[in-house]
Amino acid sequence: MPDSDKTIRPLTAAQARKGLDLRRRPIRFDAIELTSRYRHLQITPRMPGFAAWIDGLDLTKPLTTPIKRELRQALWDFGVLFLRPQQISAEQHVALAGVFGKVSPGSFFERSPDHANVEMIVSDRDRPPGIDQWHTDITWMQYPALGTVIQITETPPAGGNTCWVSTSKAFAALSSGMQAYLARLSATHTWEVSGFRDALARHGEQALLEAMRLYKPVSHPVVLRHPQSGRDCLYVNSTFTKRINGLDLRESDGVLRFLYDWLQRPDFMVHHQWERNGIAIWDNRSTQHYANADYWPHRRVNRRVTFEDPRSPQAGVNVFDQVMKGRSGPKAQ
Repeated sequence: MPDSDKTIRPLTAAQARKGLDLRRRPIRFDAIELTSRYRHLQITPRMPGFAAWIDGLDLTKPLTTPIKRELRQALWDFGVLFLRPQQISAEQHVALAGVFGKVSPGSFFERSPDHANVEMIVSDRDRPPGIDQWHTDITWMQYPALGTVIQITETPPAGGNTCWVSTSKAFAALSSGMQAYLARLSATHTWEVSGFRDALARHGEQALLEAMRLYKPVSHPVVLRHPQSGRDCLYVNSTFTKRINGLDLRESDGVLRFLYDWLQRPDFMVHHQWERNGIAIWDNRSTQHYANADYWPHRRVNRRVTFEDPRSPQAGVNVFDQVMKGRSGPKAQ
């Protein structure tokens, strides 16, 4: 080609528009028609298809069957629900969790003297906050807890907020090729790669060995289809997921790093500022959460009750008694 034909020509208007088009595939979540779906609850969504306030619900009074049914539907629809501050007893807290499923034995946290199923996560000067990591609760069990109800009964002067992400929105925003690739995979989950290992070790070698004996690594699909909502959810988290099965370790690490970064997009996230005695309920299958640790040395008290998968063989087993106090019990497998 002659040099004279190598003239650099300006882009046409159409080419310029195409070259400057920075649009990506939009994240679409169809709005939920609240009026026909909810006749007994006052629901205000906080994001499209994710997170909602529930107003006007008095938990000190018995909940009617229609209200319980709509609470379950709201949790499946929105993933995480927020209730305005109110003072409730330990029994009322457990009863609220029981609306969504059988109360779970929980995790390796100490228990309230008021009720064995209320876990106490207390942070103060002597017990610095240590759960400031993205995670889904108890995925290190074969049948993880389905969800959690917490009440923050003491708040610091500032900070101590909690963030949730929608793992269903995160999956829906991926390319179809990535969705198909991930849908074929499974991953290993274990508490041993989390801060629980050091926490148990501080209670003595016997507690650590007992946990290793009872709660061995388990496998879960990387993409979990929610049985009630029908949505596909990313089901890996940086706290308890060790690796993706069947992949070279370097590929596994690369895919997990991408997913953890992807999940932290603000498009999928709600950031919640607590008031004293505020309540949150979330679905562990369709969310992850992160508790900010920016308030030390101030005090923060989290009272937690989880509800479990009905298939779980752990019914009635107090994990704290079983492991932290060195008591033996049935295996978690």
